[in-house]
Amino acid sequence: MDEYLTANIVTFGLILSRMVGYFIMVPFFGSMQLPAVIKSGLAFFLTLVLFPVLTAEGLVAGFEPLQLFLWVIIEILTGLVMGFTLQITFITIQLAGEFIDLRMGFALANVIDPQTGEQMPLAGQLKTIFATLVFITVRGHHLLIQGLYRSYEVLPLGDPFPAQASGALILRICGDLFIIGFSMALPVIACLFVADVIFGFLARTIPQINIFVVGLPTKILLGIFMLFLAVPVFVNYAGQIFEDMFNKFHQLLRVWGG
Repeated sequence: MDEYLTANIVTFGLILSRMVGYFIMVPFFGSMQLPAVIKSGLAFFLTLVLFPVLTAEGLVAGFEPLQLFLWVIIEILTGLVMGFTLQITFITIQLAGEFIDLRMGFALANVIDPQTGEQMPLAGQLKTIFATLVFITVRGHHLLIQGLYRSYEVLPLGDPFPAQASGALILRICGDLFIIGFSMALPVIACLFVADVIFGFLARTIPQINIFVVGLPTKILLGIFMLFLAVPVFVNYAGQIFEDMFNKFHQLLRVWGG
């Protein structure tokens, strides 16, 4: 009886450990705006739901406290890696905002991101808000929970963490970060580049014009106009990158499952 009770306690604790790591890093649920009480309650509730269908038989046979500690660390690390893999997409959107603000002259004007609590560019904040709305529209928050449940199937509790395979895949995902971010910012960057070329010709042909006084407000207005003009394109593209995000996440799970 004591062994059965111990097995249940260990199983519940390991499920909750992966939940905690996952909800720390994952987008939407890991937002700083979401109170810690709600996130903790959600993790605990999902653990109660998954506990009857997940087993860890044989996991507690003759284990030592140090071994239990290592299991908890592995489960937290597993959740962090899964959450970070999904968070990379939102980091890419913020990077696109960095590119746009650099061309518009807003590189030093940052605001606090409510999701991470860190400073981020103005355009990046605007794009993140649109991306979050698209994410909810495509039921991304439901897919996050489905992916979490799937992870327990491909990487059972107490299994060694496949660090080498995970690292190689995450490096490839991070390698696409710059390309996707630049592609998202390309319409605005291209328009502002053309404006810079035109202002350069004006500065050479009409030296009396103070380009710094005229050019900066014009680029800001042009950049804002292009940002809102490109909203439909960005919404469609955001849906595609979210689909690609979950494809990469399932690819990570397939790597873990061998």
